[in-house]
Amino acid sequence: MEKFDSITDFLKTEDFNYRVYDMGRKVCPISNEDFEQIEKQKQLFPYPFQQKAWLALLFWPKNKEDQAVIWFLQFPIDELGYLKQLSRDAFLIDLLEQTGKNIQAKQQGNDVEDGLGESPFAFKPREDRLSMFHALATVELGQEPSQHYQYAHDYLLPKDQGGPGYEQWQFLGLQGIADVIARLSEDNNVALLASAVADMPSTPLQSFAHSLENTVFEKALFDSILVRLRAELDSGEDVVLIAALIRAISSQALDAEKTKILSEILQSPLAKEIEVIAAISGRSWADLENKELMALFVEKLATQEQMAFNAILADLIMIPGMRDLILASMRSENRSPELAQRFGVFMQAISAKA
Repeated sequence: MEKFDSITDFLKTEDFNYRVYDMGRKVCPISNEDFEQIEKQKQLFPYPFQQKAWLALLFWPKNKEDQAVIWFLQFPIDELGYLKQLSRDAFLIDLLEQTGKNIQAKQQGNDVEDGLGESPFAFKPREDRLSMFHALATVELGQEPSQHYQYAHDYLLPKDQGGPGYEQWQFLGLQGIADVIARLSEDNNVALLASAVADMPSTPLQSFAHSLENTVFEKALFDSILVRLRAELDSGEDVVLIAALIRAISSQALDAEKTKILSEILQSPLAKEIEVIAAISGRSWADLENKELMALFVEKLATQEQMAFNAILADLIMIPGMRDLILASMRSENRSPELAQRFGVFMQAISAKA
């Protein structure tokens, strides 16, 4: 039986079409070329979360999209930010064993398994991530959306165009919302959502926002979210919704408007809320490449309890390109005594583990 040197090697050897997605911080694609370099440790893993790579592999025989298989796999990331090959190799050994069993089962006329079996590297994504992945997968495979799509689309319609009214959100499903976001370019969805953002109740808007974090969208929708975000900031009452709206715009490029509102948020008392800090560190980390925003962020991070400070900083510092930016802010002569103290304790904890 042929030996596989990597997951990419297995997929190529079996002549599958395949797509790789990160499932950790967001649901976002990783190109096949990048994934091959990641497996060879020639490229850092781009989106580590809790010091792991959380992956979805979607693959299918050529021209047989209806036979697509999905694997959800998690592998540890080493201290330098590379995928740990020993864990990946252990998975490949299990895969090779399962492939052998499947060949034998086929010869005996029995059912075959999908290859994962009871692998310790398999995981089940959170429901919202799973919904978004399935929505993106149906688009990739040219398949119809779920049965929940139509209601989620119709929910966005104004009442005078046949919509049920924004108060009828109890009938919305996560899968339907994810389907709408994965198909923003279809059925006038982006314009409908942009119009609905101003008046939608907090609960459904949070769900739409959480799905939006996984995609880049048109400026009209971005502008409508900014208007709602500013309105929520003025009231300061719904911290959970504010955090969700920050997440919603996290995949948009950092321009002057976005820089301005993030700066305002980080200079407001709301930035001491853990939901807001987590939304920025977990979803908007790329925006922290702006030195001014990073300086504001670490100061507000220092207002958290030491345990939260350590956990968020340890997670953020693993993202490629973040370490030097974070350390520069931590060591700035303009840092507060509170930040210096928090960072000192953090470094002591790191040294104790070494």
